[in-house]
Amino acid sequence: MQQKFKTAKQISEYLLEQTGTALMSDDFELLRSCFQLPYELETFEGRRIIRDTADLKDVYSAVRAHYARNGVSQMYRHCVEARFRDQTTVVATHETRLVSGNVITQAPFAVYSELRFTGEKWVIVSSSYAIGDRDDHNQALLGRDSAVS
Repeated sequence: MQQKFKTAKQISEYLLEQTGTALMSDDFELLRSCFQLPYELETFEGRRIIRDTADLKDVYSAVRAHYARNGVSQMYRHCVEARFRDQTTVVATHETRLVSGNVITQAPFAVYSELRFTGEKWVIVSSSYAIGDRDDHNQALLGRDSAVS
């Protein structure tokens, strides 16, 4: 059960912490619990609707494979801005830095997300990734990662 949050930023930071932990510790069930399906994902390269758990697992696996290929050992994310659109919707922007050892593996990128309260918990319903320098990362997000079987 999620705690009660006082600010939109606390909601965003909580989901960033949960999804970051899930990605870096290979905990798909934790990640799955943070999303409402269908989930809309967008990059500069296109848009994808994640309709079911199998689709989400494909994206998760492709992103983890991208991180492994690039030696990502740490992920630093922070909420830049978050606001309540209404009582059950938060819109938020966060920045991500992917690090290998002490070297940033790609330029920091922004993500704009819509978060929604389901009556039980806050979940992510859509995200737009602004990754300008890594087509391979965009392709992994869109499920076009040829290196994943």
